[in-house]
Parts: sequence; C-alpha cells; structure tokens
Amino acid sequence: MKSKKSILSLLFVAIFTLFSISAVFAQETMTKDDAMKKDEAMKKDDGMKKDAMMKDDEMAMKDDHRPIVAIIAADWCPYCKRIDPVVKDVMSSYSEKLHFVVFDVTNETTSAAAKDTAEKLGMSDFFKEYKGKTSTVAVLKDNKVVYKTSNNGNKEDYVKAFDKVLK
Repeated sequence: MKSKKSILSLLFVAIFTLFSISAVFAQETMTKDDAMKKDEAMKKDDGMKKDAMMKDDEMAMKDDHRPIVAIIAADWCPYCKRIDPVVKDVMSSYSEKLHFVVFDVTNETTSAAAKDTAEKLGMSDFFKEYKGKTSTVAVLKDNKVVYKTSNNGNKEDYVKAFDKVLK
C-alpha cells in the first residue's frame, strides 16, 4: 500500500513539474513574441521617421551647396554596426556644416527608396557604384568624391576629412 502511495505521489509531482515547466516556456514564448512585435513596430516607426527625414533633406539639399556625406549602410552589415556610433557622433558635430545622406541598402524595399533618393539628389552614379559596398562613407563636393573610406571606426579620420572639405 505504501509503495502505491509513493508511486502516486511521485507521479503527481512529475505531472505538476511538467505543467509548471510548460507554463514557464509558454510565458517565455509569449514574452519573446511580444518583444519581437514591439521591435518590428519600432523598426517600422524608425523607417517612417527616416523617410520623412530623407524627404526634408532632399528638399533642403536642392537649394544648398554644402558638401554631402553619403553613407551606404545596411542593418545586416556587421561593419555598419561597428562604425555607427562614430558616424552618429560626427554627424551630430557637423550637421550644420555638411549634409548627411544615409543610403539604406538593407533589402529590396530600402534599396529602391535609396535609389530614388539618389536620383532626386543627382547622385545616381555614386549610388550605382557604391550600393554594394556597405559601411562606405564618402564626402562629395560639387558631386565629386573627395574622400572615401570603408569600415572605418576612427573618428579622427572623419574629422580631418570633414575639416579639409570645409576649408
């Protein structure tokens, strides 16, 4: 009789443990799904903001003769991710003196939008030549490349190039 009670107790504990574990996994899955949905919504919102910023930039650049800093980037590019903090830092320092244009080539949709932007800015040749070279940062003055680098996380190099083109 004791052995039947022991077996039933162990069986009850095993079933309870299995239900507890499955509940935890289900909760983790739901949490991950929620996080992924939020991440996707944030990316979509960022994309809309980028599109609006690009349109503002396009309008401003048509009447402005400041040098252009063109950046070829993609979300999947590890080198782009590596240089992103440095590029953002120099962008904030030089935003009044230079125009910054990011050509996002992450996928077909963003590449098509980047191509349209390049056409509107008269940079089709540049985009055609560099669209496959992610992590490229180039400075153009009078539609000519005066500085170009790829996979460069050295802030001083950008500062020197930007200062030189502004002289």
